[in-house]
Amino acid sequence: MGTLKRNWRAPALIFLLLAFPLAPLAQTVTAVPKFDLTTFTGKWYEIARLPNKREKKCVSDVFNLIAQGEKLTRLQLVSSCKNKGGFPEIRSAVIKAANKSGDGKLKLVSLWPFSTPFWVLALGPDNAWSLIGSPNHKQLWILAKTPALDPQVLADIEAKAAAQGFSPAKLVMTQPVAPAAESKTTIQAPRT
Repeated sequence: MGTLKRNWRAPALIFLLLAFPLAPLAQTVTAVPKFDLTTFTGKWYEIARLPNKREKKCVSDVFNLIAQGEKLTRLQLVSSCKNKGGFPEIRSAVIKAANKSGDGKLKLVSLWPFSTPFWVLALGPDNAWSLIGSPNHKQLWILAKTPALDPQVLADIEAKAAAQGFSPAKLVMTQPVAPAAESKTTIQAPRT
């Protein structure tokens, strides 16, 4: 009887490995090592994103990050998503540093005490653009301080996303936001 109990383990283990293969080790997502929350305030335009439930109906999105208090440890995020009918859907949340290390690891709090990790993966010169993603590779945004990016700059950002294990082919490009009051400035690739 003792032999029968021991002998079922090996076939069961083989069955489990065949039925549920080990997921390939996901590439690690790395946040920028130095990040100053004070430089992240202002208006950001969504250039592209991985599809997600929250923004399923959005054709464009503008984020305003507003400093809260004298000690800048958190930002108020106000998102203005324009839906397919042309009407805005406004959402609000708080962004905080995920830890005290000073890196780009942030957390978004929409409903306290629940939070979602979002990491700043790359920043452009003078914070002209940012690459924001989740450590589980399920969410990714390309944001810019202007409504459009030069195609070469966008390609460089997509390459940075691919290097972190994201699939740029899955990115959804959003419609450029160009209200009459906004300038139609485009960030150009540096001349070499």
